[in-house]
Amino acid sequence: MPSPLVYRGRLYSIFDNGILNVFDTYTGQRVYRKRVGGGGSGFSASPWAADGKVYLLSEEGDTFVIAAGDSYEELAVNGLDELAFASPAVADGALFIRTMTKLYRIEAMP
Repeated sequence: MPSPLVYRGRLYSIFDNGILNVFDTYTGQRVYRKRVGGGGSGFSASPWAADGKVYLLSEEGDTFVIAAGDSYEELAVNGLDELAFASPAVADGALFIRTMTKLYRIEAMP
């Protein structure tokens, strides 16, 4: 089960079945609930966040990029076309994503 993420006053918790719950960290009240990926994707990786965006990596290798906030706004879906079960890691200014057969390093161009 993915670990929850606390970011900008919200707790993001995605279950392995793709149900995303977002809670207000101050009141504990649920802000919204949404099924990510249309129900066809499982989620094992923990979410991460940066620059006002929350990233959710499905087991099918699709990263759903949503706006951090009080409603579900899907900004992009980026696919790796390969199974991904591990949570990404950040090191040396880069994001590392491990799939079944590859390790991706993603970083900004200099």
